[in-house]
Amino acid sequence: MDVVLTFATLTAALRLAIPVAMAALGALVSERAGVLNLGLEGMMLSGAFAGYSAAEVTRSPWLGLVAGAVVGLVVGLLLALFVVVGRANQIVTGIAITLLAGFATTLLFQQRYSVGQNPPRIDRIGLWELVAVTVVAFAVVAFALARTVAGLALSAIGEAPEAADALGYPVQRTRTVATGVSGALAGLGGAMLVCGPLGLFIENVTAGRGWVALALVVFAGWRPAPALFGAFLFGLSDAVQLRLQGTDTAIPYEAFVALPYVVTLIALVLRARASHTPAALGVPFVRGAG
Repeated sequence: MDVVLTFATLTAALRLAIPVAMAALGALVSERAGVLNLGLEGMMLSGAFAGYSAAEVTRSPWLGLVAGAVVGLVVGLLLALFVVVGRANQIVTGIAITLLAGFATTLLFQQRYSVGQNPPRIDRIGLWELVAVTVVAFAVVAFALARTVAGLALSAIGEAPEAADALGYPVQRTRTVATGVSGALAGLGGAMLVCGPLGLFIENVTAGRGWVALALVVFAGWRPAPALFGAFLFGLSDAVQLRLQGTDTAIPYEAFVALPYVVTLIALVLRARASHTPAALGVPFVRGAG
């Protein structure tokens, strides 16, 4: 136990929590507007690849973060084009975006680096700089949703888009912007993973963190502060399992690898009934249809 509960474990938990926290904030923004973003994992993965590539070329991990956010924004707007403008099924389209991002990043990575070639490591951003970026992003999202007209309108659109439309709020434009912001935050989270603790890109580097972020939004009841806490809980579980793998035990290491996901699932089950799902989540808006 002394090996597990150390200051190093807590700092590792922060490193592992930050990308998930950013993605969860992104999912929260789009889902509060009524858009179910199942493409979050693909947006994180796209942002991670873009961030790594930009940091490698420019030798600046900060430019890597910018590139990750921009590519995430583009993927988010692509999702919005289909589900907001085209009113396509949000579940199918989101999963398709994630699959497409996985195939695209794998193809580009394999074309850039031959089999057996180790990709170079990039300069990494320090933990406390990443924490500062996360805190700023959290403060902006929380303030915008709770204290601005645009944020309140966004939440109203997620609950009753017909009523918001009758009051003159642009439902489709708001949902498009929210989905783009969601993609940008998820892409930034992916870039923070490779430009921060890893300093490296590998295939499927996000390893399901986008799906965890989606679950944490439900756990948090679509509120920013509990989403941040849930991300830290996941990061702590991940850090603990890494520590436990280094201990002398007969338990298979696969059980430790599954630990953070099991903890997230248990937390989700315990909190899901108390969560307040936006009433219009996943429902396309058609003016006059109601």
